[in-house]
Formats: sequence, C-alpha cells, structure tokens
Amino acid sequence: MKRTFLAILLLAAATPWGGAVETASGKLSTVIGEDAVSVTELSLTGTMDARDFKYISDSMPQLSVLDISGVTIEEYSDREPLFANFTYYPAGELPKYSLMGKPLTSVSLPSTLTSIGEAAFAGCAELTEISLPSTVATIGNYAFSSASKLADVKGGEGVRTIGDYAFSRDAALTTVASLPQVETIGGHAFSGCSKMVDFTFAPSLRTIGESAFAGSGLTSADMSGCTSLSVVGAWAFADNGSLREVKMPSTVTSLGEGAFFYSSALQQVALPEGLVKINEYTFMGGKAVATVTLPEGLKEIDDYAFSDWTTVREIIIPSTVEYIGDRAMRNWNSLAELTSNAVTPPSLGDNVWENVDYEKVNLTVPAAGEMAYRLAEQWQDFFKSSSAKPLAAESLRVAVDGDVVTITSGEEISTVQLFDMSGILLQSAAPHSQQFSLTLSGYSGRAYVVRCVSGGNEKIIKISRQ
Repeated sequence: MKRTFLAILLLAAATPWGGAVETASGKLSTVIGEDAVSVTELSLTGTMDARDFKYISDSMPQLSVLDISGVTIEEYSDREPLFANFTYYPAGELPKYSLMGKPLTSVSLPSTLTSIGEAAFAGCAELTEISLPSTVATIGNYAFSSASKLADVKGGEGVRTIGDYAFSRDAALTTVASLPQVETIGGHAFSGCSKMVDFTFAPSLRTIGESAFAGSGLTSADMSGCTSLSVVGAWAFADNGSLREVKMPSTVTSLGEGAFFYSSALQQVALPEGLVKINEYTFMGGKAVATVTLPEGLKEIDDYAFSDWTTVREIIIPSTVEYIGDRAMRNWNSLAELTSNAVTPPSLGDNVWENVDYEKVNLTVPAAGEMAYRLAEQWQDFFKSSSAKPLAAESLRVAVDGDVVTITSGEEISTVQLFDMSGILLQSAAPHSQQFSLTLSGYSGRAYVVRCVSGGNEKIIKISRQ
C-alpha cells in the first residue's frame, strides 16, 4: 500500500518518471491509477502479463518511451480475449497486438524475452530503432509492419523465425542485424523496405517465403552459403529495381513463380546446380543481363521465365532440358548465340522467341540432332538463313517406287542422308554421281526425310513410301 501511494505521488509530480516502478502481474493499473492518460515515459520492473499490456494499450495514448528491460513477462489466459481474438498469452512473449499503433519513440525490452508477438509493434509510426535481446527466437507475423520510421534493427542473435509481413512497408528501414541463426523468413517479411540495400543471409536459412523481399532496395542477394536452403518462394525478390547480383547454393531445387520478376537491374545470375525447374515469370524483365548459364540437370523452363531480357547475347541450354514454355525468351533483341546441347530438341510452347530476329542468331546443336532441329517447329526458323542455298526444285528429282527412292540431279550429288521424322539418321552416302538410289526396306515407318547436297547447295525433302 505504501509503495502504491508513493507511485501515485511520483506520477502526479511528473510524467515522465525519473525512475523505475515495480509492479506485479495484473497490477499495473493499480500502481499507475487514473493519471495514466498523461504518461509519456514509463520504466517498470517486476512481473507483467497480458492484462498489464492491455492497460498500457487502452489507457496511455501519449506513451512515447517504454523501458521494460527489468520485467519478466508471465503467462496469462482467460476465456475472454484481450487483444484481437487471442485468449492465451505465453510467458516470455511480448503479447500479440499489445503495443500496436502506440506513439513510441524508444523501447527497451526484457533480457528474458523469447518472442515478439503478432503485430506487437505494428503501426508504431514514431519508432526509429529497436534492439532485440539475444533471447528472442521468434518475430511474429506483422510484428513491426508499417512502422514507417523504423530504420535500424539491432541484436537478434537468437532469432530463428521471422514471421509473415514482420517488417513489411517499413519504408525507412536501412539496417538489419546479421541474425546468424535465422532459419525462416516469412512471406512479405521485408516487402516494401525500399531503403534496405543489404541483408545477410545466414548459413542456417532454410526457407524464404513468398514476396519476402519484394520491392526492397537490396543490391545483392548472396545466398551461396545457405546450404540448407531448398526453396526460394514465389515473387520473393520481385519488383526489385536495385538488385544486381544473385547467388544461390546447389541445394536450391525450386525457384517460385516470379521469384525475381522485373528485378530489372540484374547483371549476374548464378543458378544453382540442383535446379530442376524454372517456374513461370521467374526472371521476367531482367533487362540488364548479358549472359546466363543454365545448370546441367535442368529439365523445364516454364512460360515467360526469361521474357524481356533485352540485352542478353548468349545462352547455353543444357542437354537435360525437355521443355521450354510459352514466350520464355520473348524480346531477346540482342541474342546472338544460342546453343542447345540436347540431341533431341526440347519441346516448345507458343512463340518461345517472339520478336527475336532469327537471322541474327547463330544456333549451335549436336551434330547427331541437327536434322531433328531442322524439322522441329520454331527451332527450324533458325536454319532459314543458312549459308547453304536451297536447290532449285527443277534441278533435283526424287521418285519413290515401293521401297526404292531414286534421286536425280543436274549436278553431281555429294551427300545423301535418310532420316526418320524425328530426325534420327538412318542412312548416309556420298554418291559423287548425278543419280543415286537407296532402299527403305527394313524400316517400318511410312514418312521419311531425305537431305541432298549437290553443287554445294542442299535440299531437304519429305517423302512417303507407296
């Protein structure tokens, strides 16, 4: 009773207070009394629970400085929710929604704190920095969301989980501590943090959520040391106009849809060796990239994956690629060298190279698969500018009589090749005469392709056995 009376006298004399006030869980309202509305600075010791934070939230509209570094936060539960719809508040957690929207400029947190609850500091528009005790393992969803003046996050050596939207739309955020033990970065965790140019990706990192760094100011994303990272979420680094370099570990097997969508400043992209699929829109809009190396083992490049890479000059497609999706390499206006190491041409979606000038591109393919590429839709367009002139129709005659194919030319025939319709070479001959015959006996198909070279020029003819 004597202590309570003294606290009231101190409050009446001055708000802010000069020293710490001791309280007990659920008793802060008794200690502070009716003058809480005028409190601007508050320093507490002892124990607190969610009821005390509810009192601060409801009764102290002018609170700007809060020091609870000497407080232990205890467990509390009730049938009736205090914040939002929550009825249970664990020990060691700054309660969910507890300080949301307060005009705080300075906060000192307990050394025993283990968690920043959901939306605990959301909308604290005057908070400029926060120091996280080493004991904090979890930063909850929306914990600091829309804290528009928050520029510096210190400490956090023990943080393992950063929740969804934890720092989203913190437009002033420039510095985040290294967080050496973080394992999970939730969806939209740093989205819209346009002034955050640097972030240390800890080796312990396992998950980067959807849109985690979308619209941030990162200039580099070096994840090469994150050897437990397997998935980069959809749109994780999308709309990042400052991101110039990306490095990933070999453990990454999946890049989410639009993961680097319109990261228009990208110059270097080191794709992981274990990557199997590049999803749709993953790198769309990478307008500053000149070259890209795709890893062996990659099987699929989905729709619009590399669309609008207007400066890229060279690409090598690994032998393992089986499919390239719709407009995956649209608007590659500077493309000069295209190499495909797959003997069988990868199947293609619609208009893969839309607006690409085929005549300016040198396509290199395995010799064993050349005819297959010549026959395949879209791939064949790269051969239309071949230096070998086509033979005039009247200078070459091909006649099919049963299983016998007879070729007659006005000039010496130097090469004759027979392929099936998938481009597999069945026969090859160098007749050095103006007439040559080959047989289809022993082959079961009905349609074939004959390539003839005569007088330095060539003609490719599709035939059918009668």
